[in-house]
Amino acid sequence: MAWNTNRVYVAGSDGRFSSMSYTVNTLRTMTRSCEMMRDRVKSVVFKPTDRKVLDLTFGPTAAAELVGRTPEALAKAEKEGRLAPPKQLGNGRRYYTLEDLTKIREALHIHPGKAIDEDAVVVAVQNFKGGVGKSTITKHFADYLALHGYSVLVIDCDPQASTTTMFDIQPETLFDEEKTLGNFLSPRSTFDDFREAIHETAWPTIKIVPSSLGLQDAEWDLTATLREGGQAVREGLQRLRIGIQSVTKDFDVILLDPPPAMGFLGLNVMAAATGLLVPVPARQLDYLSTIHFMDTIADNIEILEENDTPVDYGFIRVVCSTYTPSKPGEADMWKMMQATYANFLLSQPILASEEIKNATQAFRSIYESKPSAAHATYQRCRDNLDAVFHEVLQQIREQWPSQSISKHANDTVASVAA
Repeated sequence: MAWNTNRVYVAGSDGRFSSMSYTVNTLRTMTRSCEMMRDRVKSVVFKPTDRKVLDLTFGPTAAAELVGRTPEALAKAEKEGRLAPPKQLGNGRRYYTLEDLTKIREALHIHPGKAIDEDAVVVAVQNFKGGVGKSTITKHFADYLALHGYSVLVIDCDPQASTTTMFDIQPETLFDEEKTLGNFLSPRSTFDDFREAIHETAWPTIKIVPSSLGLQDAEWDLTATLREGGQAVREGLQRLRIGIQSVTKDFDVILLDPPPAMGFLGLNVMAAATGLLVPVPARQLDYLSTIHFMDTIADNIEILEENDTPVDYGFIRVVCSTYTPSKPGEADMWKMMQATYANFLLSQPILASEEIKNATQAFRSIYESKPSAAHATYQRCRDNLDAVFHEVLQQIREQWPSQSISKHANDTVASVAA
């Protein structure tokens, strides 16, 4: 094989010329071109500002549903002066903003999440197979939870940083930043305040620990602890768990978007999680690869436990993702998944939808977007996601003693028996 050895000479900041290979120079040029195009796309998507701004409004019926009350109950509270009246358009239409929903919950003492002394549920959205929708599900589930009044922390543990980008943070801007997830996880770093790696998002009740270009370096640093063995390995496996423990009382739900491989980053995610959501498309290759994934997860949990890092998830659920019933074979695969996973499979699959594709291309979830097609198509997509996420939310609530239906039922039975 003949290698291309063409070199380009470029001037540095000191005026000196250094050589750069054709390949490197081409890749750098392509990167700059892509970054310029990305910025142009975002300037259109987010105009007139260069940052995402939520423009969400809710009619009386939708607002009441989101806070768990009836429209009549809200109207009564407004009439009695316990709530401020809703905003009004020129045509007389009444509406509420996202901030209004927060104020309503506070005024009516509506707290859907955990008790103040309980810990956040830490959910890893994990599968090694690419293209299963991990980042898309993480983003949409975070927005769903925020709409329903839950406080959410998203931790992007994937160096590809898709979830970070959807929350309108550019990973390359964090390259020289010291207070990042990568620096926190790296044993070589002196940065040890996990809280300082948390960033605000456009959503008032969602925060994010973004991925950055240094996250891959942290993987190498963590792997290097294998040479030291013993305590160094245990600390390397538990670094994310330790960071999360420092903020676990501050949030209701913490969502982890793991890397698509089981290295030290993946092991950190598995050690930190308290619940597991596994996306599996209804395709034969994805179904077969998930067999290997499940086996690998079990093997790696045993590795964690052998290194004094016990793991015991409160729930494990499989969700069928990007499902198209009309495609040949997918309906059969859905039936096979129902037979295979039984009670571990969510009863509703996530339907493939152009609405989701169009929203993600605009760096948004459908919860932040207006319909791109017929309103009925948009609503069907949103109703489907609501049904799926409601099931996951029920699993999360079961982990909090103050909210657990099964615990309350057991307490009732015990009191009756007494």
